[in-house]
Amino acid sequence: MNGGGIAAPAAPRSSGFMSSLPGWALLALLIYLVVVPLGLLLVAGFKPTGLPYDPGFSLEQYQVVYGDPGFYKLVWQTAIFAVGCTVCALFVGGLLAWLVERTDLPMKGMARVMIALPMVLPPFLLAMGWALLASSRTGVLNRTLMDVFGLESAPFNIYSMGGMIFVETLALVPSVYLILCSAFRNMDPSLEEAAMTSGARWPQMIRRIFIPLLSPAILAAGAYLLIVGFLVFDVPGTLGMPVGLFVVSSRIVYLATDQSGGTSAYGQIAAIAVSFLVLLLALAWGYRRLTRHANRFITVTGKGFRPRQLKLGSLRPFAILFVATYFVLAVVLPLAILIWTSLTPYLAPVSQEMLKQLTLSQHKAVFSNSRAGGAAWTSAWVSLLSATLVTAIALLVAWTVLRNKALAQRTRGVIDTLAFMPLAIPGTMIGMALVYVYLTLAFTQVYGTAWILVVAYVTVYLSFTSRAASASLIQVHPELEEAARTCGATTLTTLRRIVLPLLLPGLAGAWVWVVAHVMRELSTALLLQGDDNATVAVQLWSYWSGGEPGKAAAVGVWLVLAMTVITVIWQRLAARREEVST
Repeated sequence: MNGGGIAAPAAPRSSGFMSSLPGWALLALLIYLVVVPLGLLLVAGFKPTGLPYDPGFSLEQYQVVYGDPGFYKLVWQTAIFAVGCTVCALFVGGLLAWLVERTDLPMKGMARVMIALPMVLPPFLLAMGWALLASSRTGVLNRTLMDVFGLESAPFNIYSMGGMIFVETLALVPSVYLILCSAFRNMDPSLEEAAMTSGARWPQMIRRIFIPLLSPAILAAGAYLLIVGFLVFDVPGTLGMPVGLFVVSSRIVYLATDQSGGTSAYGQIAAIAVSFLVLLLALAWGYRRLTRHANRFITVTGKGFRPRQLKLGSLRPFAILFVATYFVLAVVLPLAILIWTSLTPYLAPVSQEMLKQLTLSQHKAVFSNSRAGGAAWTSAWVSLLSATLVTAIALLVAWTVLRNKALAQRTRGVIDTLAFMPLAIPGTMIGMALVYVYLTLAFTQVYGTAWILVVAYVTVYLSFTSRAASASLIQVHPELEEAARTCGATTLTTLRRIVLPLLLPGLAGAWVWVVAHVMRELSTALLLQGDDNATVAVQLWSYWSGGEPGKAAAVGVWLVLAMTVITVIWQRLAARREEVST
C-alpha cells in the first residue's frame, strides 16, 4: 500500500546467473560457429600437412604461398575485380536510384520491378547465360555481330577480366539500388531549393549538397561491394577458372577440388585464406561504422517533407533507354539463351532451322536423373532447416544485445561482433574451415553429409538475419516487455507472446531471403560436397563443367522459376512489414 493506492505486483526476480545463462549459452554457440572454425583455419596454416590436429608447426605453407610470384598476381587480379565491380555497380545502381527516386521518369513502378527482377537470376546462371552469349568461339551474340557486320574476329570475350566485371556488375546493381534508393528518397528538398534560389547550378548542387549528404550511404554501399568483390565465387568460377584467370575465392576452390593426384592443398588454402581474412574483417569493420553513424545525416524531419522531382525534359528517352538496357542485359538476354539452350538437343545458335528441332529432352533427362532428384530434395530441406535455425538464433542475438541487461555491455558487444563477423568471411573460407573441423572430429560423422551444409549456412547467413532481427526489434518499445514482466510473465513467455508476434513479418521476410540464397548458393556447397549431399547448384555446376550445357540450362530454368516464386513471397512479406511498421 502507498498513499491509499494498491501497489502493482512486483516483477519476478531471478538470480543474475540464471538471467544471464541464456546469453552465455548463445555466446558459446557463436564461438562454436564462428571462432572455432576460424581458429582451426589459422592453425592449419602453420601445420606441415595443412591439417590442424597433425603434429608439428612450420612456416612452410606461408613460405610456399608468399614465395610464389603467382600469389601477388592473384592479389592484383582480385583487387582489380573487386574495385572494378564496386565502381561500375555504384555508378549504374546509383544512376538508376536517382532516376527512379528523384526525377519524373515515367512508369516508376515498372522501373523498380525491372531493376529488382535480376535478383531471381543466380549470379552463376547469369554468368552461364553470358558465356553462351559472348564466348569468343561459340557465343550467339558474337556470331550474330560477326555475320551482320562482316567481322573477322569476335568483338567480345566474356572469359576475361572485363567480362567478369561486366557480369558481376549486372548481378550487384539491384543491391546497390536497394541501398541507395532510400537515401535519394529521403533527401530534404529544401536544401536544393535554397541552393537554386542562390543561383546554384546542378553540377554545383551535386558536388556541394548531394555528394556530402549521400556520402554515408555511398561509402557503406562501396564497402559492402568491396567485401562481396573479394569473397564472391560464382562469376569468377564460371568465367575465370576455365581460362586460368583466378581470384582468391576461385583459387581456393581450385586448390581444394582440382589438384592433380586428387590431393587438396589444405595448408596453402589456409595460408591464402588467413592473409585475405584480415583485409575482409577490416572492410567489415569500416562498413559497420559507416552504417552505425549514418543517422547523423538524416534530413527527413517533418510531415511537410516532399521530395523534389527533377524534370528530365529532352533526356527522358535516354533515361528510359538506360533502364531498359540494364533489364535486357541482366535478365532478358541471359534468361532467353538459357531457355533456348535447354530446349535444343545440342548446343546450337538461334535460327529458324533449329525451331523445328526444339525438344524437352534435356528437361526429361534431368527429371529422370535420380541424382538430380536427390539434389533437389537436399536443397529443399537444407534451405528450410537452415533458414529456420539461423532466424531463431538471430532473434536470440537481437534480443540479447538490445534487451538482456543481465549481461555486461562488453559481453553483449562480443555477441554482436561475433554475429556480424560472417559478413566478411567468404563461403569458400567457411567451407574450408568446416572441413578442418569435421575432418578431424571424425566421431561426429558430419563431414560429407547434408548436416555440414546446415552448419555452414547458419554461419554464412547469420550476419544478415541478426541485422534484420535487430532492425525489427528496435521498432518494438521495451515498455511492452516491461509490462509483461510486471504481470509475472517469464522471459520465454514474453518472447513467445509479445516480441515474436510483433517481429514476425520482418523475421518471415528474412527467413524467405535465407531460403532463396541457400537454394542458389554454390561455393560452400561445392567445397563441402560428398556422395550424398549434392545440392541443385552443385548438380547444375556438375552439368556445366562436365560439358552438358543443355542439362545445366534445364536445371537453371527450373531454379529461376523457384527463385521467382520465393522472391514474390519475400516481396509480399516485406510489403506487409512496412504496413505493420506504419
